[in-house]
Amino acid sequence: MAENKGSSQLDDYDDDEELTGMELDGFREKLRGEANRVHERLQRHSDGVTAAEGTLPDEVDQASRESEKTYLLKLADKERKLLVQINRALGKFDQGTYGICEGTGDFIRRKRLELRPWTRYSIHHKELLESQKKRR
Repeated sequence: MAENKGSSQLDDYDDDEELTGMELDGFREKLRGEANRVHERLQRHSDGVTAAEGTLPDEVDQASRESEKTYLLKLADKERKLLVQINRALGKFDQGTYGICEGTGDFIRRKRLELRPWTRYSIHHKELLESQKKRR
């Protein structure tokens, strides 16, 4: 075990070690809660688009409503993509691969999982992917 640095319980563990059963349970619950929150926001955005239906006599009002609908659709799409990532992460528990970088097979740092429990890559691999993307 790594030396306790006092900043958080996560610092008590070596990032090269596999997640414990208790940690996995905690991340699973965190992901489920986030999935519920994202689903609620997605529903609100979708309801907002539906509520914005109907004809308005004024062209300015119509343009404003269309702009609002476009904005809500973009938000809904963003939430939908996040929900896909969360569900993907939840599926990894059944496969026994949660917390393992899809690019390198190394463990993802606990602090990164705490901040983004749906993350697919270690920070080093993600930086590599972004660097490659910039070069294209």
